[in-house]
Amino acid sequence: MDKRVWYLGLTRLIRTTGRVSSFIFLPLIFVFIYHLSFILTGIILGFSTFLMSLVQYYSGAMTDKIGRRFFLIFIPIPAGFLYILMFLTVYYNLSYIILIALFEMTIIVNALQYPAIEAAIADITSESQRLSGYTIVRVLANAGAAIGPIAGAVLATYNFGYIFLLAGIATFIEIIILYFNVKETYIPIKEKIYAKKLSHLFNDRFFLIFSIIGIVLMLFLRQRGASLTLFAFDIEKLPILYLAYIYAVNGLLVVIFQYPIYNILNRMSPVIGRSIGVVFYFIGYIILAFGHDLEFFLISMSVMTIGEDFVAPTTQTIITLIAPSNLRGTYIGIYNLITSFGSLSGSIIGLYVLSYFYSDASIFWIIFGIGTLITGLSYIAINSMFYYSKRKVNTIKIASR
Repeated sequence: MDKRVWYLGLTRLIRTTGRVSSFIFLPLIFVFIYHLSFILTGIILGFSTFLMSLVQYYSGAMTDKIGRRFFLIFIPIPAGFLYILMFLTVYYNLSYIILIALFEMTIIVNALQYPAIEAAIADITSESQRLSGYTIVRVLANAGAAIGPIAGAVLATYNFGYIFLLAGIATFIEIIILYFNVKETYIPIKEKIYAKKLSHLFNDRFFLIFSIIGIVLMLFLRQRGASLTLFAFDIEKLPILYLAYIYAVNGLLVVIFQYPIYNILNRMSPVIGRSIGVVFYFIGYIILAFGHDLEFFLISMSVMTIGEDFVAPTTQTIITLIAPSNLRGTYIGIYNLITSFGSLSGSIIGLYVLSYFYSDASIFWIIFGIGTLITGLSYIAINSMFYYSKRKVNTIKIASR
């Protein structure tokens, strides 16, 4: 395995250690410090997801044209300063408008970098190493996700603003490591050596159906974010440290189970593996519907983490296996853009439905659990299309612009 995979994983560990708390606790900051409603919080978070994917679409295309290193190293620099400004905003209790503006700007900067990270892993791994490469990076990232919530909860006992200070410091450490250890992974192709243009992407029936199912999937999986956070803290009245334990379990179990699950995924189609993973999310939601103590939250998160271990590595694996080498970043960007409509609607609809069933939130989890199950089973229907698309990309050459 190329050592740059490990450096990309190490920086993801540092990054998630610093940033994961900001995403977990931001809904609480909006609701309990700035007294925003559930629905307004959902709109803010949903818009940020759409904005992120919109930017990723263009940055994915740009990284295919100019390479990965610029986006890996130089683009994140403003993010470090933006997180420090978010720290000052919350620490001094400045207007929530300022906090929202800074948050959305960090989303833009992070979105510019993300497709380059995903494409770089594909660049430096062979087809047989691809799933392994994404798994390594994911395991290291989730080691940070296990540390981050606990660190964030401890910092929050002093002031929620310190969460963003940690994110800023981690960002600068990440940049330094990438600068010295990750050289350019992709030299853009300038010669017109292919026979067709990017329109091939939109003629790929599997990619389009995969993306449409992805919209629905993201709508349902989005409930493990802000909806779960506010359900636990506001409706079930769990202490903030318990909330940190719940999300820390997620990161810890990814580290423990990802490699065993990787070995299972290596023996099957990634599309079928994805379907299995989504069914685990369904089980996790149903557990939340019938048990509301900390133990049930931990069991539910553990089950959903197993599902995540099946689902997350297969996203990039499937896309990069059907994408031409000179369009990997573009494919990733377009997929993220399309599925962002699911995340956007999931944030708004989810928190609206949760507020509607505030007095009996079990109904909320049953509704979204059943929807998740149906979505997971739909992947089975497109498995044969995946193999056809994969074979086709090995024989068709695409014209570069």
